[in-house]
Amino acid sequence: MSAGVTARTRRARALVVTLVVAGLFASACASPGGDITVVRSDRVGGASSGSDDGTTTDTGSDGNPDETANTTVSPDAEYEVVPGVVDFGDVEPSHPEYDGFLTTAIADIEQFWAESYPAAYDSAWEPLAGGVYAASPRRTDPIPGCGESESTYDDVADNAFYCFEADFIAYDDFNLLPSLVDALGREAVAVVLAHEFGHAVQWRTDSFDQPTILLEQQADCFAGAWTAHVANGDSDLLAFDDAGVRGGLLAMLSVADPIDGSGLADPQAHGSGFDRVGAFQDGFTGGVERCTTFFTENRIDQLIELAVDPFDLAGNLPLFDPTGQGSDIVTLLPASLEAYWTALTTANKVAFTPPTFVGFDAVGPYPSCSTVADDDWVWRVEYCPDDNTIYWDMDAAADMLDEPFSGDMSVGYLYSTAYSDAVQTALQTSRSGERRALMNDCLTGTWTGEIKDTDSEPIFLSAGDLDEAVMTAIVVADERSTDNVVGSAFEKVDAFRAGVLGGLEECQAQFG
Repeated sequence: MSAGVTARTRRARALVVTLVVAGLFASACASPGGDITVVRSDRVGGASSGSDDGTTTDTGSDGNPDETANTTVSPDAEYEVVPGVVDFGDVEPSHPEYDGFLTTAIADIEQFWAESYPAAYDSAWEPLAGGVYAASPRRTDPIPGCGESESTYDDVADNAFYCFEADFIAYDDFNLLPSLVDALGREAVAVVLAHEFGHAVQWRTDSFDQPTILLEQQADCFAGAWTAHVANGDSDLLAFDDAGVRGGLLAMLSVADPIDGSGLADPQAHGSGFDRVGAFQDGFTGGVERCTTFFTENRIDQLIELAVDPFDLAGNLPLFDPTGQGSDIVTLLPASLEAYWTALTTANKVAFTPPTFVGFDAVGPYPSCSTVADDDWVWRVEYCPDDNTIYWDMDAAADMLDEPFSGDMSVGYLYSTAYSDAVQTALQTSRSGERRALMNDCLTGTWTGEIKDTDSEPIFLSAGDLDEAVMTAIVVADERSTDNVVGSAFEKVDAFRAGVLGGLEECQAQFG
């Protein structure tokens, strides 16, 4: 469980209301002007174009292929093992659920770099000299050593890594990959391997003298560029549907740094899930060319580091405070949302009555609201304009506190998107459907950024909270980017990050 929202001593807070806020409020009632301007995963074009022992390790968009793509491969295709791509040694390929897919993906990654590397770096791509190795306890054939004569399974266990000393990639085919495929899908594993190939690119460009965090960011970006290449239908070997690109986002969250207090000060830091997803999305939308600037754009200062609560690494507020003192989710998060939005609406002379929060039991009776069907309330947090109330499933919220990659900020994200809808209702905005939902995500990002940056909040964010919000956005997203109901996972994460990093001005720029 990642660290979470923590209570502060309550103090008065004052919001600085800037001119851009007035711009957002003034234009909110304008009629829709065409499509949303956020870069969507179904119309991107970006993909066309260490440690001391010599390894980089990762332990373990909702895209839509372009309608004009010429791919002849189905995302649901069964793949045969491509000979010579992975050295399985004396152990025959034993994972029919992913061996064929993974060898095909690796072959495609090599092909991708053979085409993309010359355009980006003005020289020919050199295939891995050492190859790719699958490690398992049953294997007796040797695996190249990384600083020693040869590697054993224990050297590879629970890892996938690139070794620059011998120019090879190795992965744990016994524990790590099967568990990742089972949890996240085979596409997520392919993205992890694409990340490792990113380190091979860095070795070929003499970039290994960069800080580890920048190497990891760029490798995540390269993985995003390759994923877009597949999702756009530019690969003639395999295809990704929306679930495949969602798997790429989940892969980035799964390899985030642990919540242990070390943060970016650790010379081997790889980054939070929030930052790793951001680098992946940069590559997905901007391609390899976007990734090449990571070492010259002061990227480290763009990363977000949240403190760890030294008294509680999990850091999660309880849903209800058993002591009755109100140091809990149901008290502090609604209070924070009310303080933030009341200050902004008051400063901009917008009539706004803060909504009431009402919890309901998953077994019913369910709320009555004209905008939500009677049988569609389970696992829902919804704003009902009929009575200006935010109704939320208490059982679902409690479950979130016990799920991997979830926590109190998962509930906070859902509370906030519903609250943002109340704000849009007060503004009489004409946004509807997916565009309105994505604005809610972006506005949630602005509230989250305010908590992150304001000392006077009665709560503060701690390490892992942004990752919890990102994971929740992925979970509640449209399954397919063509559904256009609340937005795809890629779009929702992008909108949330835009709000966190760019504030209200960026929300206005993207959603009008």
